[in-house]
Amino acid sequence: MTEASTGPRLQPVAVAEPGTPEWGGFFPDDLPGDWQLAYYAHYYRRLLLPARLWPGEAGAVFGSWDEAVPEVLRLWLEWPPGLAPEAGVATCRELADVLGERLEGVVVATEDSARVVALRAALDAVGLETLHLAGPGREQALQRARAARWCPLVGGGEGAPGAVWVIDPEPDPDAVGWRELVEGVIAVGGTGEIPVFLRTRPERLGDVRVIARLLGAA
Repeated sequence: MTEASTGPRLQPVAVAEPGTPEWGGFFPDDLPGDWQLAYYAHYYRRLLLPARLWPGEAGAVFGSWDEAVPEVLRLWLEWPPGLAPEAGVATCRELADVLGERLEGVVVATEDSARVVALRAALDAVGLETLHLAGPGREQALQRARAARWCPLVGGGEGAPGAVWVIDPEPDPDAVGWRELVEGVIAVGGTGEIPVFLRTRPERLGDVRVIARLLGAA
């Protein structure tokens, strides 16, 4: 077995940021908002909804969830700071009823391990045992990143990745910058598929994927 096969397989993923030039520039100018996720899914298979776009707000942008999210796309939610567990879990249950397996996971950036354990129990209690839960987020210092959190998985059924990353890169790194960032992610370790949520222009994901492949981590 080769080193590449036993190490991390990084999966670059965009963070949806409607209303920003970075997000909007990825789509044709005349594309309606409720077609954006289908267009995105032609190129990529996962997407993170940031905390500011908890499903109620995101629905106002993308429209009906069942119609907006194609079958091939897997959504992750970033848990908003201060959101009451009961309200958040109820929202996850409602969205899972609409999307089924298209809702793949939730990321909790808090450092509070007890809160993450409580959320796992609450999700399980409403029948969401297979929904992936990542957290608590652990700050990591990475080259070319303004902020980076490594979030281990807590439960979530078969096929769950071992961890996920949420990274805010420096503004528009060049190829060398992306390589330095990817090398930092690899150095932290991990095995198997690891989604890497990047707050950057979606078209940059292809560059990151190529760099990860060249470094034996894709």
